[in-house]
Amino acid sequence: MPPQGDRADGALSIERAIRAAARAGNRLLSGNRARVAVTSPVLRELLLVALSRMGVRIVTDRHDADFEFVDSLVGDTDDEREHQESEYGGATLPLTVVALDGGVHSGRASDAASKIAWAAQGIPPTVRPAKDLRSGAATDGEDTPRIAVSLVLEPKTAAFAIALADAGCDVAVFSAVSETDPEVARALAADSRVAVFAPTEVVTTPSAEAVRRDAEHARGVLGWGADYLIDDGSHLIRLAHTEYREALGVLRGAAEETTSGVRPLREMNAEQALSIPVIAVNDARTKTDFDNLIGTGQSCVFAIADVLDDADGTAYSGVRGSRWTVLGYGPVGVGVARFAAALGAEVTVVERDEVRALSALHDGFEARRSAEALESADVVVSATGVWHTIGLDALARMRPGAVVAVAGGIDDEIALDDATAAGWSHTETHAHVDEWRAPGADHGVRVLAAGGGVNYSAAEGNPIEVMDLSFATQLAALSRLMREDLPAGVHTILPEDERLVAAAALAARAGSTDPAPAAARPGGAAQPWRVHRYSGRR
Repeated sequence: MPPQGDRADGALSIERAIRAAARAGNRLLSGNRARVAVTSPVLRELLLVALSRMGVRIVTDRHDADFEFVDSLVGDTDDEREHQESEYGGATLPLTVVALDGGVHSGRASDAASKIAWAAQGIPPTVRPAKDLRSGAATDGEDTPRIAVSLVLEPKTAAFAIALADAGCDVAVFSAVSETDPEVARALAADSRVAVFAPTEVVTTPSAEAVRRDAEHARGVLGWGADYLIDDGSHLIRLAHTEYREALGVLRGAAEETTSGVRPLREMNAEQALSIPVIAVNDARTKTDFDNLIGTGQSCVFAIADVLDDADGTAYSGVRGSRWTVLGYGPVGVGVARFAAALGAEVTVVERDEVRALSALHDGFEARRSAEALESADVVVSATGVWHTIGLDALARMRPGAVVAVAGGIDDEIALDDATAAGWSHTETHAHVDEWRAPGADHGVRVLAAGGGVNYSAAEGNPIEVMDLSFATQLAALSRLMREDLPAGVHTILPEDERLVAAAALAARAGSTDPAPAAARPGGAAQPWRVHRYSGRR
């Protein structure tokens, strides 16, 4: 452990401990509870400030904690840990202990089956309503609804698919080569109840073989004949409407997970080209306010730091004091800025919307034009979900050695296709790091995760707790599609479904709400409408 009086070294040890806590079990920090048992006053202060800025609740009793930060694991015996876990009454997953000297204890094993089981343990708001899903199905006399899931295939998605299968549904999972953990795909395929349309072995990306596999699997899952589809980026929905229209003869409805997927669906709807009902799960408060903002914010910032720490070794000095430019200040951009700042980054926001730019200022960040912000940035994060957000001119404006990453993301959010056409070259310098150089340049910018979403391409994706909220919201959307005969078009999630999902998650996190009054006024009025300030009858 670095000398405790050195705040710079101390900040780096704190950053590494926080990242290790999240990484050990793919856990969310925000909203969870931590006990800080660090002896150094300096390190304790640094840790408490960083955790508080991330929305972590601080507790003093380890039995109330989701995480515990200590100086060392020495003296913390296996028997004590087993007792802690058996008596643990906090949330759904056992205590994770992280030491500032690098030690970590988590109850999650490293094999895919164990990771899937761990994720299943951490998603109770998903598992419980999944058991009731089949009873609401309406599938032309069929007793068993057929549900296709198109999401990044890692342990949480596998646990979600198994929960659907446990509920008595026929389930298929599709995932692109670049978004699949092959070991998890193999473990899921071993469950004969789930059809897996994803690679079960490593396929080099980008490559012609990866493109071929993705096209084959996409058509395969549409040909599987799903009644209902959970889509990510609306890629399968759009494929069914353009090149595989026979799937529309079976497909009753879909739920869309992402901002980048809802946008083209609204365009299709405006052109009267959308022939099925789709519920915009992304727009639900229980999705956007947590998955997009908090989950993607944490997972992207931590993934970037993890990759750079691994790539730079002893030269890595931490996020503290580095200059980050965040392009876009929607929910994802807000989350990235928040978590980077919590680790000590100096954050500048680039935003075209005046209201959002003003919001960035009031959140304590600078708001600047891209030309100014990019030139001085150490790390540039695109958080828009818009094609070519970082164009060739923007890449050329960045200083050599600057890091470029995408948060969440769509294909070609960084214009690497234009860079290739313009003669730029690239070399892999480390896992998930490619240096892109302009013609004749000795050095260039460092692009992470080949320009894909850094959190799911270079790490495990969003934490379990926020995906639990997203999955539960997806189930609410599916249940409504099964119950109601919705017309073709884009539909919003029902407010009562948001409340039910939030209530289940709140209970799992040992929180509660105040009961509503027995006779609430229409519209939530604070007082009877006939009572007002300037009445002459007083």
